[in-house]
Amino acid sequence: MIKILFIHHATGWGGAPINMINIINSLDKKKYHVKVLLIKDSVVSEKLREFDIEYALAKSFFYKKVYEYYSYSEGGYIKWFHIYSLFVKTISWLLSRYYFAAKELKNHECEIIHLNSSVLTDWLSPSSKKGKVIYHIQEPLTRGIFGLRYTFFRYQVNKYADQIIAISEDNATRINLPEKTTIIYNYAEKPNYLPTKSSFSSKKVLYLGGTDYIKGFFTLVNALDYLDNDVKVYFGGDYTCNRKRSLLKQFIRFIISYGKKKEAAIQKIRTHPNAIVIGLTNSVNDYLDDVCCLVSPFSASHFARTVIEAHLHHKPVIGSDVKGMDETIEHEKTGLIVPKDKPKLLAEAINKLTSDSQFAKKMGEEGYNIAILKFTPKNVIELEILYNILVS
Repeated sequence: MIKILFIHHATGWGGAPINMINIINSLDKKKYHVKVLLIKDSVVSEKLREFDIEYALAKSFFYKKVYEYYSYSEGGYIKWFHIYSLFVKTISWLLSRYYFAAKELKNHECEIIHLNSSVLTDWLSPSSKKGKVIYHIQEPLTRGIFGLRYTFFRYQVNKYADQIIAISEDNATRINLPEKTTIIYNYAEKPNYLPTKSSFSSKKVLYLGGTDYIKGFFTLVNALDYLDNDVKVYFGGDYTCNRKRSLLKQFIRFIISYGKKKEAAIQKIRTHPNAIVIGLTNSVNDYLDDVCCLVSPFSASHFARTVIEAHLHHKPVIGSDVKGMDETIEHEKTGLIVPKDKPKLLAEAINKLTSDSQFAKKMGEEGYNIAILKFTPKNVIELEILYNILVS
């Protein structure tokens, strides 16, 4: 039996932990013994208990109270002038890389360590001393301005990872280590029922990005003013303003006017006649059944699990022309792709789909036909092959 240790980094519930749990549940329990090491305690631990998956929490005070992972993706890129954040995350990375990660790993026996995110570069070297290492890229990496940090992190991956898994062609191209990289798409379970005919003529659309700029929140908020009067946008996600941040971070955010802009946008969706705020929800499937389409107007590259879920519900998706979006949305075949950060063009696309139910239904059916072939649970077989090769 092959012993596999998954390492998961974040506290939120999203694509990475969902994909990890899907993989674990799909593996042959007679061939693989799987355990998850959670760097942070969160809702993920609740889900692991729900699915009866063995897990442990990092024991060190460092990971519980101090640690901040170093993201170098399109959405999590730390710009050079963010001096405070850059300093904290760099020190955190060094402490984890050279001491605390190895200390945590002493408590776990495994043959394969599966790093469940590209942000875990600090765990690469310590993991390589325990067993074979899989580096799972679930976020599109960025080169930045000069490419210095990108070159450093890529060097770490090339030196210490035995195998790289990318969830999209775009992600694989960015790391540019083809001899080590295998593309294995994430997947979602298809519903065991068909959508109602009336949902395709619905004047409602669904957005699930919260207030994140990269998810296109502000673009969609500005698009509200151009929508037809009978069109409604469900806003799913976190729309609170008072998240826990240091006074310094709060001050900086207001100095650059982001905090004020965010508050104004939240107030707008709470009062605008075309907006319905649903907030955080566990009923995504119900909303997908109720709407004409999903709206994902990203301003930065991102391989969105929600797009796959929408297609499996026979629903088209409106996305933006960021790099990699065409891997999940084929323009005028499974959805519509519009220029990013263009509110009026986004609104026109929403108006077009919500006013033409036959067009929406046709694209939704085509999206479903592609999704059940491309984003299938059978993708886990490819992962099992990699596991077997690594320990052979």
